[in-house]
Amino acid sequence: MVQYKQLGYNNFEEYYEDFQNNLLFNNHTYNYFVDWDKVFNKIKEYMIEISILNTLSKVDEKELESTFKKIILTYPEVVPILPSILAIRKFDEKKKIYILDDTFKTYDFSADGFNPDEIVNFANKTGLLKLFNKINDLYAYLLGTEVGLDSNARKNRSGTIFESIIEEKLKEKLENTPYEIKVQEMVEGIIRVKRADFIISLNNKQLIIIECNFYSSTGSKPIEVTNAYKELQKEVDKTNVKFLWITDGIGWKKMKKTIKNGMETIDYIINYSMLSKTIDILLDL
Repeated sequence: MVQYKQLGYNNFEEYYEDFQNNLLFNNHTYNYFVDWDKVFNKIKEYMIEISILNTLSKVDEKELESTFKKIILTYPEVVPILPSILAIRKFDEKKKIYILDDTFKTYDFSADGFNPDEIVNFANKTGLLKLFNKINDLYAYLLGTEVGLDSNARKNRSGTIFESIIEEKLKEKLENTPYEIKVQEMVEGIIRVKRADFIISLNNKQLIIIECNFYSSTGSKPIEVTNAYKELQKEVDKTNVKFLWITDGIGWKKMKKTIKNGMETIDYIINYSMLSKTIDILLDL
């Protein structure tokens, strides 16, 4: 069972109340919303191609199709970026897109394999040609498109950000101490092959293995993780290493049964607000 007394609480109820009452509403830092480095680097890759396609904004609508065809024949390197303008991020390794047009039609967007007539047809039917004739700055347009696509990565970024928050706090707490924080290090002394989020070591001897995650909503994943960490605790019990699970998020308010189930087996479960005092206590044990 969770070692609430070692964590500084008089009883389980006091510990559990502190855990539930101090769960973070979210873990959104300023870096959560847009990965600007990623966005600008993506656009930077296409600066020459963007400049070439920008010339279409000055072409008469009647000559747009023929001019576009001339451009892709003269500068075939612009073809691979066309899907990005339509916010298409994923296409197969051969740079092909499949469209249902009575039957499945294949469009090849590789610079050395495309069919110019088919690309013109694709640009016509998807409205790309109209777009080129309506906007003056394709760079600004693509910047907005990349920002929109990057927002889809927020869910994955949320987990990474929580790990970064924990790492920053751990480094702050252990600065100017002999302890070392190792990231994604293999856990020693257990049967399974396990790479922990963080491991606190002293003189190359592992002392505390740390796993961290954040749940803003309910789902099957927290249940799977809890069960996996219960098994991990059983293996850790055979060593001299402590296992600390740092988990947070208001999702736990609706998954009380799951987190209590974990607390029946796992020695140390805390949230972010409990971290500062807990590390000191665990290192003193």
